[in-house]
Amino acid sequence: MSRGHKFIIRGLFSPKGLIISILVLTSYSGIAQSREFLFNNGVNYMLADREMAIKQFNKAIEIDSSFSAAYFYRGVAKFKQGNYEDAISDFNKVALIDSSVTIIHAYNGFAYRQIGKKDESLASFNQYVKSRDELSAMDHKLIGKAKMETGDLEGAIKSFEQALDTDKGESEYYYLFRALYSHEQYQEALVQINKAINEDDEFYGYYINRGNTSLKLGAFEEALTDYDHALVLEPSVPDSYFLRGRALDTLNFHDKAIEDFTKAIELNPEDGTYYSKRGNARYAMGQHEKACMDWTIANNLGYYEDFNKIKSLCE
Repeated sequence: MSRGHKFIIRGLFSPKGLIISILVLTSYSGIAQSREFLFNNGVNYMLADREMAIKQFNKAIEIDSSFSAAYFYRGVAKFKQGNYEDAISDFNKVALIDSSVTIIHAYNGFAYRQIGKKDESLASFNQYVKSRDELSAMDHKLIGKAKMETGDLEGAIKSFEQALDTDKGESEYYYLFRALYSHEQYQEALVQINKAINEDDEFYGYYINRGNTSLKLGAFEEALTDYDHALVLEPSVPDSYFLRGRALDTLNFHDKAIEDFTKAIELNPEDGTYYSKRGNARYAMGQHEKACMDWTIANNLGYYEDFNKIKSLCE
């Protein structure tokens, strides 16, 4: 917690502490309860029963409406419940009472993100970063991700580069890769995903991402090799089959593409995209009736890209 607070916390997140607090609460039920007593009960309940924790914090706040620690922990409890708007309200109350508690800006950033308020999320993360004396790689990544969500790709690239200047690792390489890829800087993105693979060559997702990048650069054979490797590492991911099938289809290996699309459908029969692309490959093979069936299924699953094909090419 912030250096501005000296909270009295006994048995924090400890089952033993929780039992002790309950016993104390029972033994002294006839005695006026102090704000600290109620606050400590609330903290001890945080993992076992958040509703009870919130009730304890409520009572502490009734005794002292300027008790910033109670607002903070009540905000955290509500945040963990998914009650993000009320959590933001509590964190903002903390900021009014004690501006030294800067972690609330990070919580607000995540909370605003959860309710779809991207600009407010970015502003909160910016405020959190400004409050820090020394920025860590995680701080730069937080602001970079928030910038990506608001569409500021150039700003995101800069933040992820700053993260790399602070700490070099696969996470830093990967986030910079994502920003560069989204900004269509595919050659630069390839450099970063290669570095991530050098750090961890057993994670299938990196090979999928490198395969996607190779496709954008027109390096189809390299892309196929990466998709093959991803499937060796993790054969149960439908998107790996789908992506390899899409590459094969682009190279006019429609029969092999159909096999991959079919495998993707077997693993996840609810994705209309898989049926759509299999329909395209089947149509290219002259299997018009099967193609129309796939396009119809895709349409029924909410993927409407093939609606005009159904009208013009199918009976």
